[in-house]
Amino acid sequence: MTVKTQMSIGETMIKKIAVLAAAFAFTSAASAATGMAKIKGTADGSTIDGTVKFEDTPKGLKVTAEFTGLPPGDHGFHIHENGLCDDAGKAAGSHYNPVKTPHGDVVKDGIHKAHAGDMGNITAGADGKASLEVVIPKVKLGGGDYTVGGRAVILHEKKDDFGQPVGNAGGRIGCGVIVFTAQ
Repeated sequence: MTVKTQMSIGETMIKKIAVLAAAFAFTSAASAATGMAKIKGTADGSTIDGTVKFEDTPKGLKVTAEFTGLPPGDHGFHIHENGLCDDAGKAAGSHYNPVKTPHGDVVKDGIHKAHAGDMGNITAGADGKASLEVVIPKVKLGGGDYTVGGRAVILHEKKDDFGQPVGNAGGRIGCGVIVFTAQ
């Protein structure tokens, strides 16, 4: 084999590697980060069970929640600042609030007028089942200024009335930590 042939083979391999690397980078950039939080009751013997899924979208963070075993009625539903569920969910800390805004409904009011973690309420029927789907503008699962990956999701015992400073939603009856499922 001549030196010229070896260089052609080498150049061809380099070009193929460059094309594959570009395709991989495009695929990675095109795929959205996804995550999940498995929610369990904070009290011994609780029947609360839920799954909250997260997906980065061009419009913001899509949050999809499904619960069983809830007391009927409205329950405050928030992302909190710490990724811990110890001490009956108190270790999760306060609502996630990176912009230091008043409490409110971030889905309706936006991140500059409400805590980034304030998703309002989720309503359980008489059968204890509840579901919710919202998109939180400007919030992401990973990367960017307002990220929630690794934080905790808290389900409260009462309705969030959007009062100050945190909505009067009562104790923390369910908790789960947001983990990445794909990036």
